[in-house]
Amino acid sequence: MTTYLLTEIAELICTRISHDLIGNMGAISNAMELWEDDPSDVSDLKPLLENSSQTLTERMKFFRLAFGLKNAAPKAISELNSIINAYLATLGNPKTPILFKSNVQNVSLYKIVMLCVMALADVFVRGGEIKALEEDEGLSFEATSDFDLSASKVENIQKAINGTVPEDNPALMAPIVYLLALLDEAGVKLVAKYQANKATLIVR
Repeated sequence: MTTYLLTEIAELICTRISHDLIGNMGAISNAMELWEDDPSDVSDLKPLLENSSQTLTERMKFFRLAFGLKNAAPKAISELNSIINAYLATLGNPKTPILFKSNVQNVSLYKIVMLCVMALADVFVRGGEIKALEEDEGLSFEATSDFDLSASKVENIQKAINGTVPEDNPALMAPIVYLLALLDEAGVKLVAKYQANKATLIVR
């Protein structure tokens, strides 16, 4: 199992979280400036403020569990699935959403599930579905789409598993690198497989 330095992991996580939040934070800031310039535009700005604040809330809930301390762990699998679905709803185009299905019943596996979902969500180009499967021999996660997945992003996941973080937008690999560190502690391996419209992560 590839071992990354703690500083590398921390840098990637901090950069990734900042990247995924800053756009909506900027949108809220810009909307407030426009409101100060012309308070009569509040009705036009309200949808933007509501959407951006909701996106920030759902992503922060997800990041807190995926990357945070275990004292915030979900108490039930239904809570975990709800947080994952809310996070995925903040990504991409609403007309081509990323759907989530899972038969995982062991809520203590929440970090593995969330990190694999986050990593696979990055490979979609125009929406699709992520399936989380709990099996006797371990966990598997499948990302499928009616459209080709991003081959370069899947390749970068494989590179990260093999110990090389890509120079192009390395923060995208934060969930994989952190996951590898967690699995290393448990002596568990992560394997990635890829087809044109299907990417799989196997944990066992």
